[in-house]
Amino acid sequence: MREAFILVLGLATGILVGLMGIGGGTIVVPAMVYLLGMDQHAAQGTSLLMQLLPLGLGALWVYWKKGSVDLRAGIVCALGFLPGGYLGGRVALAISSHNLQGLFGLFLMFSAAMLWWQPAAKPGAESTAAAADRPAGTLQLVGILAISVLVGVASGLFGIGGGVLIVPLLVLLFGFEQHRAQGTSLVALVPPTGLFALLAYYRAHQVDLIVALLLMPGFVIGGVVGGRLAAKLSPRRMRMVFAALLFAIGASQAAWIWSR
Repeated sequence: MREAFILVLGLATGILVGLMGIGGGTIVVPAMVYLLGMDQHAAQGTSLLMQLLPLGLGALWVYWKKGSVDLRAGIVCALGFLPGGYLGGRVALAISSHNLQGLFGLFLMFSAAMLWWQPAAKPGAESTAAAADRPAGTLQLVGILAISVLVGVASGLFGIGGGVLIVPLLVLLFGFEQHRAQGTSLVALVPPTGLFALLAYYRAHQVDLIVALLLMPGFVIGGVVGGRLAAKLSPRRMRMVFAALLFAIGASQAAWIWSR
């Protein structure tokens, strides 16, 4: 029964990956803690292992066919995630599981606020389609690299893929259209950007191999389904629904942990 539940959890997480262009850790980590009874460190390490393989390829292919991917920007994101993830993983292992759970709740609330907020269109600016579909320039790529390192730190610290942060940052700071930001973030999920962070958790024996392997099949299938759904839904509505879900999970987690 437990195994069947883990398979379904992987499928649900995969759909969110394709739908929102995120790594899935923001959902699967609290699910492993509260529904599977795992320690916070072990849940985060297992999440990183689950995301190590190119499980978002199916979703990425859907976005690629629709022209919603900036390959260069995605590669730059991946390069920034690697060193940042290792640093974040080392920091996480120095924090108690209880405090890390509370910090994770606050992180989810912060991520929700970023997803919810949307900048107003500037008067006289180019149309969204013309400006947001243009490939990132050199200066933009430098900025994306710097931001990606910081997102990588958060990725290693909380066992997430980084998409929940990099997607709204690409939209808010670099003018990406929502679907293009999601497709670009999936590029960073193809190479093993969480490898260094995972090694830190693995050396501390904070990875459950069996749970990770059970999550992976649904993650792949769900990614394709979510990618197809994303093309049919309103980008703003997707952000708002997911942001509300993240905020509710984060607020309940932070309140429960620090009330103990």
